[in-house]
Amino acid sequence: MPQARSGGSSSSSGAGGTSRRRSSAGSARGAGARTSSRADSASSASSDERFEAAAQRLRKLNERVIEASRGAGEGVLSSYEKALKTMAAAIERGPGRSDVEWISQLATTQAKFIRDVTEAWASATRNMMK
Repeated sequence: MPQARSGGSSSSSGAGGTSRRRSSAGSARGAGARTSSRADSASSASSDERFEAAAQRLRKLNERVIEASRGAGEGVLSSYEKALKTMAAAIERGPGRSDVEWISQLATTQAKFIRDVTEAWASATRNMMK
């Protein structure tokens, strides 16, 4: 029956090969263990500082992106609001001045509805963007 090997080593001896690997690993740990732990803690502190600096830069970038998005959103919202109010004014100028009374009232009511909904929608959207 074939024996399972551990660690990807190419040693072919069973128990003898295992003991040789352990003894060589043990001697490597002995003298360099103290200096290795100091180097690891210094390296860890350095990497933590770099990580925090990178995180801080990302936070600042994120804040700038959010502010730019708010500014762009406000511009789009204002333009859309203006377009809808212009459309309401056009409805009042055109069919709102009809000689037929019910058409004139319908157009005036529709223009008022567009203005009211536009103001409510724009106000709610501005409050959400704060």
